[in-house]
Amino acid sequence: MDARAFFYPTISRPLQGRKTALMWLLGCVLLASCAAPRGLVRFDSPSDLSWVDDGSLFQLNRAIDHSTSYYRRLSPQERFHYGELSYSPREMIASLELFRTELYAARSPEAFAARLTERFHVFESIRQEGDNLFTGYYEPELPASEAPRAGLDTPLYALPNDIVKVRLELFGTRLPNRTLMGRVVDGELVPYFSRAEIQAGAALEDKAQPIAYVNEIDLFFLQVQGSGVLRFADGRRIKVGYVASNGHPYRSIGAVMVRKDLLALEEVSLQSIRAYLALHPERARGILFANPSYVFFRIRQSGPLGSLEVPLTPGRSLAADRWLLPRGGLVYVLTQAPVPFDTKLSRDLRRFMLVQDTGGAIRGHGRGDLFWGAGPRAEWTAGHQRHPGHLLLLVAKKEYLRPGNR
Repeated sequence: MDARAFFYPTISRPLQGRKTALMWLLGCVLLASCAAPRGLVRFDSPSDLSWVDDGSLFQLNRAIDHSTSYYRRLSPQERFHYGELSYSPREMIASLELFRTELYAARSPEAFAARLTERFHVFESIRQEGDNLFTGYYEPELPASEAPRAGLDTPLYALPNDIVKVRLELFGTRLPNRTLMGRVVDGELVPYFSRAEIQAGAALEDKAQPIAYVNEIDLFFLQVQGSGVLRFADGRRIKVGYVASNGHPYRSIGAVMVRKDLLALEEVSLQSIRAYLALHPERARGILFANPSYVFFRIRQSGPLGSLEVPLTPGRSLAADRWLLPRGGLVYVLTQAPVPFDTKLSRDLRRFMLVQDTGGAIRGHGRGDLFWGAGPRAEWTAGHQRHPGHLLLLVAKKEYLRPGNR
């Protein structure tokens, strides 16, 4: 059977509003086990899932190819963990290829679901507190200038020459598997400069080279997205992407604005935050500086690239906590997505995706950021994506990775 038979929309009409979406998820008999222990838990009833996918088969194949190319670059000693299970890069490739084989070989959606149930382990990633949360991101395009001028006077910095990266696990097995970013002052490692210190003063004047000059609010949202395109007055376009952060924790300015009664919770979106900042320039810096995290960029010839240094695939690449979900691994997402350009409508989204990126705001289990691509539709969808849902991880059972058992 043509594998495209599995790829079709699962809802004939959109679900209206976030309240309806939440009620749908809470009442979902299919995944009633959501009250189970939190963290990464085995999903006990994969046979109840139809594994229907509403996305593009072409894009899924592309995303799988990008993950396998990532695994091929790794040392054979690298390991990816699913609870007590451990997989090598070669086994991760074999798992993805087995999934693709089953997708094309099955004669019906029911047969495909049965084969996944038989041959794959399924885990669920559940947020420690509250509902799982899926947001979205996209590749923005913003005006830029080679020299500061009115409206474009904020430097977009390359990596500073004094920033120090410290991987704690290199200093002892009992230390957490985390990375610190700092600078050395009088022989002592101290935290790197915060956003306010960088933008309100001259902290990086002799330490980092500006790639270009942009609008301060545009820079903030570019840093949140992680990559984008700079558009110059002479028509040149330069791609830039994340290279490192200052190591400070990410703080949501949307949450700050809600606490200060500047926006209502149900109004918060990328678009509403940007509109408020534009209308209240006297308050903008104070709001932006509430997030001390700051991102540095580098020029890229292609992209956008995720944290795995592979191209992101619209609708198929997911950003997740790199310390908790196996990088490059296959997941199945059940959530809602906004209907473009309609603030009241959402639709079901059920889709296989690949964990190919991370982000400062994407921490913990049950947290995912969906990459939507570039352009107005992607910006709208990403800006309004804020829905509960379920995040399932799939990896092949090892007995089916042995030669002759596929």
